[in-house]
Amino acid sequence: MAAAPRSPADRRAQILEVAVRLLDAVPFDDLSMDQVAAEAGVSSPLLFHYFKNKHGFRNAVLEASAIELQQRMTPDALLPVPAQLRAGVETFAEAVIAHPTIYLAVMRMAGSGDQSMRKIYRGMRRTFTQWIGSSLAQFGVPTTPALEAAIQGWQAFMEEIVLSWVDDPTMTRSEMIDLCERGFYCLLPAAGVDVSGIDLAAAASEAGLAT
Repeated sequence: MAAAPRSPADRRAQILEVAVRLLDAVPFDDLSMDQVAAEAGVSSPLLFHYFKNKHGFRNAVLEASAIELQQRMTPDALLPVPAQLRAGVETFAEAVIAHPTIYLAVMRMAGSGDQSMRKIYRGMRRTFTQWIGSSLAQFGVPTTPALEAAIQGWQAFMEEIVLSWVDDPTMTRSEMIDLCERGFYCLLPAAGVDVSGIDLAAAASEAGLAT
């Protein structure tokens, strides 16, 4: 019995999945619609039918890439909180290092007022902020506006550190990730969090992270 034909939404999603996968080997600026069509087993005119033009296609690929990163940034809740943080930082850094052009494009489009990209970019920030707030709540730390602002600022700090490292890697990758991680613990006291009496501080100390 023949398989049921894909719906337009399923076909479009499959094309974007292929495009995002190709980005593991092809720079974003070199990714062509013809290449994606061939890999996806569809005709080039079909891509134009779904995405209208090259600009629409590139925007859709950026959105799909950003959504995938947001999903990957969700940590394993079974890990200790410091290990979750380390895993989150490493995932973020590895994604930016692998595709800095894509991440910069998402940032620029979000800043330019593109509403769909702004929503996705803010969603990535919000995912990290909510996860960290929930993790700290396990230690009795309330989520205050100051703490949320500090976490948001820390994410901007990480972006700058990682993107600068891509351009000029004057330290090892591990040292760069350590710097991003230490920055978080240094921000907690600045946000009014007393780290001296909670287990998180001891766990961070054991991991070699100054608080």
